[in-house]
Amino acid sequence: MNIISNISSRIGIWAFIATIIAAWSRTPKVGAIHVFTFFAGMLLAYYIYSMKLFNFFPLYYFVRWGLIALVSPMAAYAVWFSRGSGWFAALCAALPIGLLVSEGYNFLYTFSPVSGFYLIAAIILFCILPKNKYQYLKVLIFTILTSVLLSKFDVLSYIIGGL
Repeated sequence: MNIISNISSRIGIWAFIATIIAAWSRTPKVGAIHVFTFFAGMLLAYYIYSMKLFNFFPLYYFVRWGLIALVSPMAAYAVWFSRGSGWFAALCAALPIGLLVSEGYNFLYTFSPVSGFYLIAAIILFCILPKNKYQYLKVLIFTILTSVLLSKFDVLSYIIGGL
């Protein structure tokens, strides 16, 4: 259960689920609405549950996850284009894949199950988002760039620090 708790309390699983929701929505606007609804519903349900059952309400985490929920429609709108073709679609697909790779690459030397899950999620997105073999190559290029930038400059700690 601790592994499930660790996976579900970090950004990777939510990026994975949001990517799937957004990419298979009918339009980018519908994808943005669905992802925001998902994030807002999960956030409210979790914190109401924690407050009522355990009398626990960490305001810091609620605000940080709330900000992520508010930004999620813009990310979902962009991710909707990831199932297309061309360089822009490849960039849109590579952003969530690169995020998952940057979160999971340390599995290669720590063998952490949480990091392993993120690598598997990245592989799944890499397999299902691009439409053809040329698109796979484009996505791979942007994925490498994205994951290196996120890892080397520690971008996620500046954006979501402490989550």
